[in-house]
Amino acid sequence: MAKKLTLNLITPEKQLITDKPVDMVILPALLGEMGVLPGHVQTVVQLGMGSLRYETDGKEEEFAALGGFAEVLNDTVNVFAESAGLAEEIDEEKERQRLKALKDSLSSQDADIDFELAELEIKQALARMKVKKRKHL
Repeated sequence: MAKKLTLNLITPEKQLITDKPVDMVILPALLGEMGVLPGHVQTVVQLGMGSLRYETDGKEEEFAALGGFAEVLNDTVNVFAESAGLAEEIDEEKERQRLKALKDSLSSQDADIDFELAELEIKQALARMKVKKRKHL
């Protein structure tokens, strides 16, 4: 039997995946996607915003992961994401409305707007929409 990885996906809100045996994990590393197979060298990598995918017995699952870091150690991949959501659960219309509201607030010239936070929220909404669209291809 082929060797497996063990995947854990943890966010500040809850643990989304616990000790799941998988064949492969693809992480949205800060500088690009990073594939992990059994026997991978020990590493810690900072995560960007994008698609976290894993494959088990030919079936792929996908999450939108938004920041954090991942640790690969002894065929275990521990992902500590700032936020993550299953691609199938992302509401594309809700994300579009969120983007519009954020863009409107940025163009309103309101002095109370935290521009860095608004920019981060826009990037997160765009990343979620990209993962959702990728799932429909």
